[in-house]
Amino acid sequence: MNVASASLSRWKQILHTPLSHLLRGRITGPQEPLEQLDTSALPESLVEAIREIADRLDGRLRWTVAIRLAKSCSSLLREGCAAPQLVEQLSEPESIAALIRATRRTDWILNAPLPAHLWPTVERIVVNQHVKARAARQMLNRVCQTLQWQLDGGRTPEEIVTQCGDAAALSGLVYETQSLGELLDYQLSEPLMAVVLDVVQKSRLWPAEKRDVARELCAHFADGIEKGESETALIESFGSPKTAAKLIRRARLRNRPFRWRARRHATQALGILLILILVPWSVVTVRLMVARPTIKFDMVQQLDEQSRTIPREERAWPLYLQGLSMLTKVDRINSAKLDLAGMTDGPAGKNWPDMKKYLKSHSEQIDMYLQAASRPALGFINRPQANDLNEYRDLNRPYEANPAGNTDFNIYLPQADALRSNVFSLLTGGIHLAAEEGNAERCLQLLLARINVVKHYRQSGPWAIIQSTANGEAGRSAQLAAEIVETYPDLFNNRQLKVLFQKVQQMPMPPLNISETREQDVQNLLQHAYTDDGNDQGRFTIHGFQSLQTLAEGSIHDRNLLLSTIPSLVRQDPKEPERNSWIPFQVQSGFLAMQIADRKEMRRELLYLNELLSEAITNATPEAEDAYNKEYHRLMDSPELRLKYLPALLLMSPFESYTFMNLHKDSITQRAAALTILAAQMYRREHGRFPKRLQELVPAYFSEIPVDPQTGKPLSYQLKDGRPEVTAAEQAGSAEE
Repeated sequence: MNVASASLSRWKQILHTPLSHLLRGRITGPQEPLEQLDTSALPESLVEAIREIADRLDGRLRWTVAIRLAKSCSSLLREGCAAPQLVEQLSEPESIAALIRATRRTDWILNAPLPAHLWPTVERIVVNQHVKARAARQMLNRVCQTLQWQLDGGRTPEEIVTQCGDAAALSGLVYETQSLGELLDYQLSEPLMAVVLDVVQKSRLWPAEKRDVARELCAHFADGIEKGESETALIESFGSPKTAAKLIRRARLRNRPFRWRARRHATQALGILLILILVPWSVVTVRLMVARPTIKFDMVQQLDEQSRTIPREERAWPLYLQGLSMLTKVDRINSAKLDLAGMTDGPAGKNWPDMKKYLKSHSEQIDMYLQAASRPALGFINRPQANDLNEYRDLNRPYEANPAGNTDFNIYLPQADALRSNVFSLLTGGIHLAAEEGNAERCLQLLLARINVVKHYRQSGPWAIIQSTANGEAGRSAQLAAEIVETYPDLFNNRQLKVLFQKVQQMPMPPLNISETREQDVQNLLQHAYTDDGNDQGRFTIHGFQSLQTLAEGSIHDRNLLLSTIPSLVRQDPKEPERNSWIPFQVQSGFLAMQIADRKEMRRELLYLNELLSEAITNATPEAEDAYNKEYHRLMDSPELRLKYLPALLLMSPFESYTFMNLHKDSITQRAAALTILAAQMYRREHGRFPKRLQELVPAYFSEIPVDPQTGKPLSYQLKDGRPEVTAAEQAGSAEE
């Protein structure tokens, strides 16, 4: 057991004992490298010399060196080498260990035919903290070879040691110039060698050029010494090493081959070009990324505050929530299938028997919607507080799609989707079922409830899509009432029929104010896409590109517009061919944002387009439409203007607005036709026959003859097979042709 292990406690000795010793029943503690080897063939003096070297090393290197040296010594002894000679070669353990740490090699120790007392000199030259192991090995080979040449040339080891001095600067010069012999010939002092090293390092030349520079400087200083000048005078007269290195480098570069100089100039030009590109790109990209939109008003919060002013007992949404909560996942699937199969068709649909079963199983849900429809206001709150819903709080969570602090331009309307996809369809099916069963009072209640739900739907928001859809549902409610009365002419009594007529007649269908609704959209787009300094000045932000993506999802026209302008912003459709842009959007986003108009200019163009569009839709004159189309296509036809005013072109697209207006006009036509059918049925009950002309309904039921709002002409009325038939004026004209 070695001395180190003897000082350990018993259990630590066991932990550090090799497993091979434990299996033999021996507790030896930690073993030294040489204790793990069979060194019986080596003299004790040689083993001690190897241990002296290994003890100065750490970790795995310590084991590796001990093993390699022991094996090398054993091999040399078998070849006839004397043990004292090997011990002499290893007699400088500290220097040898330092060289091993620097080079990670041991083969040079016994192979290099240098006297052992030269190892400290070799160490001072080779061991350098700035030199890596591979370079240190190359330096070691050169130094050993050079010193051997010096010995072969007749110099004694003592002369070589004196010639090398402390070798601080000489070490750096060997590394820089990859040469030693030429430097030793000049026998310069350490201060002069330090000046040479400083100049060589600062010159940043090729190794061969550095070697020439070092030789010239050494010759220069050696000549000065021979002339009797002092070292201090030589250093002062030499001047600044930095200036000398700069001049030397400039002269050397001029002497390099033309091909290298051409390549260097091309590289420099490319570097300058990259700088000229990367610096502006970095500036505009960082400028875009750090910009944040200035949100000054929250439309969702404003709607919630309006809803909170409604008394709790007048809010319909809690009752709708109870009805919607009755739907299971299976019910939603079945409801979607039945609706797609034609729930609104009633008994005329081929799946009516399945629909009847579904409707009867959900009668309690329909009754809940009836109760909700009787309340004056919807009262939906997007971000309810603790006391807004009380026991209905958990039921409302699936419909909270607009959290506070959301910078998304898009506003989600889950309450409108629920009313349209579930409440309207279920009430429509209930109306058909009640009419088929002959339950006139329930059918009337459901018809009136459907009309009231339209009012609730309209309260979902002031946006054009909500208002136009509400008008569309109002028109379908009137059409459904007329269909029920036509299909079941004796279902309602006179009082019920009169109540239904009055309700349809009083049903609000306000004209779509495109100018007002679009102006709200303009303000909302600007605050989500631009910064704002308080003076209506601001720049486009990264969130503005997200707003453009949202706007483009509204229609095929808008998607194609964005695809032709900024293709990388359009979400990829799996059915489309892969779009690979050679410049990613993240790279070009900064320069794209610079080409889009600033906040003030964009606002001016948006309001101007809004004004022209409103006049074109409201007045419906060729001049007004031409004025709008001319301005819109002026921007569209120019690639520069199309990108500059892209948000305006997407928001003020005429296709969507004209669709809304046409839907509104169709809804008014549907109501006018439905009222005419209802009035004709009341006329029949009073006079025993249907009116032959619309004039007979004036003034008892209408103040004037009903007209088609799209043409301004009276509706077409005729008796066909003894039953009244009402069509739009333009439809009647095309039928006559």
